[in-house]
Amino acid sequence: MEEKPEAIEISPGDDEGPWGKGSASATSETLLSGDVTSFGGEGSNSPYWAESGMESKGLPNGAWFAIGLILAPGAMWFVSFMLFSIGDLVGGADEIFYGLGMLLWPAGLIGGLVWSFTKGNKYFAYGLLTALVGVPAVLFLALIVMILTWI
Repeated sequence: MEEKPEAIEISPGDDEGPWGKGSASATSETLLSGDVTSFGGEGSNSPYWAESGMESKGLPNGAWFAIGLILAPGAMWFVSFMLFSIGDLVGGADEIFYGLGMLLWPAGLIGGLVWSFTKGNKYFAYGLLTALVGVPAVLFLALIVMILTWI
């Protein structure tokens, strides 16, 4: 997660500063001196201080990855299964449900990848890509190893 810089103010360090006291370490050879303080008070009075109990908004990256790896493909599989089941119940005359069931996977994966990369949830896209490429590749390699050990 990105750390945002804290806003600070540097006062001139003389008696005319907003705090009415000078900097004790300022000499004639000092290039910069002064008092460094935050704009505003601590806690709820300042927009620059985060409470220790406050957590960032949104899901963590691991949760987005798990949603892209497990939940999104599972939901697409379920909806695709339901569309094929409705197509079987309606009959073969109207094949719109079969077409929708087949188009759901490419549209869902491409749409999910585009959405996640444009909205900043790139770990959701990594989960979808793992489900699309990684899991089938691992299963294919396991099949090859199983065939080689059988022979």
